[in-house]
Amino acid sequence: MTGFWQRLGHFGIFVPIWLFLFVARRVPFHRRSRLGGRFVGLAASVLPGVRKRIEGNLRLIFPDLSAAQIRSLRKRNAGTMGRTLTEVLFNEDQLTQHVPYEVSGPGLSAIEQAAEKGIGAIIVSGHFGQWDAARIYLKERGLEVGAIYRPNNNPYYEPYFLRGIEAAGRPIFPRGADGLKAMIRHLRKGGRVAILADQHLDEGAVLPLLGRPSYTTLSPAQMALRNKAPLVPVWGIRDDDAGKVRVVFEDPILHSTPEQMMTEFNARLDARVRANPEQWHWAHRRWKLG
Repeated sequence: MTGFWQRLGHFGIFVPIWLFLFVARRVPFHRRSRLGGRFVGLAASVLPGVRKRIEGNLRLIFPDLSAAQIRSLRKRNAGTMGRTLTEVLFNEDQLTQHVPYEVSGPGLSAIEQAAEKGIGAIIVSGHFGQWDAARIYLKERGLEVGAIYRPNNNPYYEPYFLRGIEAAGRPIFPRGADGLKAMIRHLRKGGRVAILADQHLDEGAVLPLLGRPSYTTLSPAQMALRNKAPLVPVWGIRDDDAGKVRVVFEDPILHSTPEQMMTEFNARLDARVRANPEQWHWAHRRWKLG
């Protein structure tokens, strides 16, 4: 009966999501995005576990903020994440209806030059801002970028989640040994892949992130070294005042050791999060060390 009750629980969670998706499809894309922001913002306020996790992480990293400032930042953060998650689910529409992208940074030419030479490239980022903007932009330029992802635990939500990720670029590699092998083969053939490297994993190395020790995956750097591929940090930064997303392709991380390279990635993520803390996904259980 455990399996039955688990599936029933997953279905109960999926019902309001399905209702939201049903309604969202019937409104213009940009209004749909903001509707998603309000939906997730409400959920983050109502669900005590999510609210406490976001606020707890914020207090950990920004101990000088007042309780009111923490609550305000949590609300803005939930709204931003809701918009991005909604846009990812509707990536097929985002390909044609996204807000204007302002693109900058030397990393773009590094990716283009690698493609000209038949060399793969690794785009490394985090759950920050509009994290699929770079893949969509590159797909529009004929430089499709695959991605590695963790299949969602909810079997009812999973097909929607996977379809959205696939719309921004293929192939998609599920996290795990088989997905890793397929991704390595793709890179060796000159393919490109995007990795969001900011979640806790019970592997890798303990490296600093936002002033705290945290397990950090080394696989993006290891694959870059093995394939002599550029490791390019990329950020999709929302700029609502200007009504656009700034897609920044930073300088590729210099090849050295996996630990040094991912320490550099964490430092660059740190700078982005501190500049725009409302745009990082604070609901992750990121710090499980002292």
